[in-house]
Amino acid sequence: MAATILTVVVIDDDLFEDVFGSTVQFNEEGEVVTVGEGSAAEGIPFTESAIDRLLDTEPFAAPGAACLALAWKHRHSLIG
Repeated sequence: MAATILTVVVIDDDLFEDVFGSTVQFNEEGEVVTVGEGSAAEGIPFTESAIDRLLDTEPFAAPGAACLALAWKHRHSLIG
């Protein structure tokens, strides 16, 4: 039996850029999904169309998809 613990973090976009600005696009664990031709450090906007695209067309393990869907459902509590 294995346990999976997932969390959602809300980060200001300037801080995100400072922390993740040098993130690589590919590594042995896979590919960082981005918007369009953007860099890995650009992240993905927390919008309905972006979330729908991730859940409908990107490879996602069930726990991650559930966490993302719940984050979207409760977005008003997360981002105020």
